[in-house]
Amino acid sequence: MHPEDERLYLLLDRYLAGEASASEAEAVQRWLATDAERALLLDDLRVIKRAIADKAPHSSTDAAWAKVVKALEIAAQPRVSRRLLVAALAAAAVIVALIGGLGVLRRTPQWSEYATTAAQRLVVRLPDGTQVTLAPKSRVRYMADYATHRDLYLDGEAYFQVAPDSRHPLRVHTAQSVTEDLGTAFVVRAYADQVATEVVVAEGRVALSRADTAAASRAPALVLEARDLGRLEPGGGVTLRRGVDVGRQLAWTRGVLAFDGTPLGEAVRTLERWYNVEIRVADSALAARRLTATFQNESIDLVLQRIALTVGLRVERADGSVILLRNGR
Repeated sequence: MHPEDERLYLLLDRYLAGEASASEAEAVQRWLATDAERALLLDDLRVIKRAIADKAPHSSTDAAWAKVVKALEIAAQPRVSRRLLVAALAAAAVIVALIGGLGVLRRTPQWSEYATTAAQRLVVRLPDGTQVTLAPKSRVRYMADYATHRDLYLDGEAYFQVAPDSRHPLRVHTAQSVTEDLGTAFVVRAYADQVATEVVVAEGRVALSRADTAAASRAPALVLEARDLGRLEPGGGVTLRRGVDVGRQLAWTRGVLAFDGTPLGEAVRTLERWYNVEIRVADSALAARRLTATFQNESIDLVLQRIALTVGLRVERADGSVILLRNGR
């Protein structure tokens, strides 16, 4: 096992035991935030530590192994080294035996997931009554314990109409941010090709925070009210626009694309997702031009023609993709 892996595993063990320092706890929170499935690993460790709270004698290897397997509700794999597992448990670094490249224990992630493809929208009602509208090429996931920990993980864009539950606030996690519901309906826009994460509030309030902030000490980067648009940059900087046109911001949930002074380069990425077509912009100056237009149930050819007239460009097709060029070139 690599020394770096072992240090990580020992750190997680201290974290679960409540013995980690503030800086160590924050490091664990950052590690968890980078991959939603790492929470499963931490959950496994928590179960194992409970299962072995009463240390088994050296002669009870089989019993100790059976106890751990039963706790995790999985089947033992023949290739597993029981000696290695028991030694690791005794050393209080149980994860060294469980992963670390050995594949000792495997558990199917208990995730529920909904995803859309290009040119597709989807409305999903979650177990608590929350309704999620997914934009094209988006994905939302949640774990089996969603009823008690209302954490959703989003890649892309979605509109959340949240069922009220004062005891269990809903949190939407993206690669860069955590948006916590304070009784509201809101949109989170966080595609992988976006520079910043955007949140638009339709009703109520939300708290927008950086994803790498420890949960125990998380201070909201921004509290948004109705008709606010918050933008969280990768470096942590935030901006706030008040009084935005919520109807235009939510138009996509009705199948309407509404651009309001949107840079052409950003608008093009939206069109690619909605029409499943590749569009290239000839240069950065053209990509910076602003587009204000609304499209509904129009073919991509008609959309491009209208954009060409509005922004002042011409459209060419080559190698199965669309190229937007400045007039006169």
